[in-house]
Amino acid sequence: MSSHIVAAAASLDSGMPHPATARRTAALALGATALVLMLAGGFLPWLTVFNGLSAVRGFSLDGGLLGFVVLAVLAVLFVQGRAGGARILRPIAIAGAFAVVADSLYSAGRITAFVAAPGPAGVLTAPTPGPGAYVFAASGAVLVAAALVAPSAAGRIGRRAALRLTLTVLLLAAAVIHLILTPEHLGVSTVLGLGFLAAGLAQSALAGLSVGASERLQPLVMHAVIVVNIALIGIYLYAVLVGLPIEAGHTDDGGLSIGAGEAVDVKGAVDVIAEVAAVAIAAFLASAGGKGPRPEG
Repeated sequence: MSSHIVAAAASLDSGMPHPATARRTAALALGATALVLMLAGGFLPWLTVFNGLSAVRGFSLDGGLLGFVVLAVLAVLFVQGRAGGARILRPIAIAGAFAVVADSLYSAGRITAFVAAPGPAGVLTAPTPGPGAYVFAASGAVLVAAALVAPSAAGRIGRRAALRLTLTVLLLAAAVIHLILTPEHLGVSTVLGLGFLAAGLAQSALAGLSVGASERLQPLVMHAVIVVNIALIGIYLYAVLVGLPIEAGHTDDGGLSIGAGEAVDVKGAVDVIAEVAAVAIAAFLASAGGKGPRPEG
């Protein structure tokens, strides 16, 4: 204990920042850089066709899933810094960041191979690779560095902190699906597209608040998660079983038809499963209230 105090006093006397503070600052800068690169890589074209007239952007390819992974890793590192559990959370974060790098470079390789041999339609489509996949890979590489240097609170992660992290990941999954599908639904109906955008933004905000809000505000956040996601589940079920009037121009690309409305595809199923699970966890945390030990951080 005394050695730590002496070291801290020495660092203050020398004008040097405390090592933990320096690591926190470095991790914050690296995380913000990874987020910016992720957004840039998602919006930049991964492939252009028709001599550059039409761009296929990252978020319409693997960039959507990879964006979710980047956000989930950032959430893991944030919780690690507040609640501990680095022995479990840091390897998860590093693995997720490496997955972003690997998948981005794999996609870039496939695009390059396609451009080199586009087939009979190549003369017409004139495909060229874009920079987006490599920018996304850079985001993953920076995220690896952030995961390696990110500090951790002492001790093991508590149950409530782990549940809040799980809730955040579920909300991010649903939010990313809504945001990815926003452009497609804007083409069907402005109201529908704006609804998807609002849902994605609301779930993103709730994901951040689930791990970032103060203990005093947590019950309010949990109730907001329940209300918002139950409403979205209800709207989706109505769209599947009956159909939304504003969705008349929407065409389904396969999926399981359950009712008279739209078919259930993989994205829709994952979205509603994530929302149901989020409601269950939020309800448990809201009912637990102040019971038990206070969470770390």
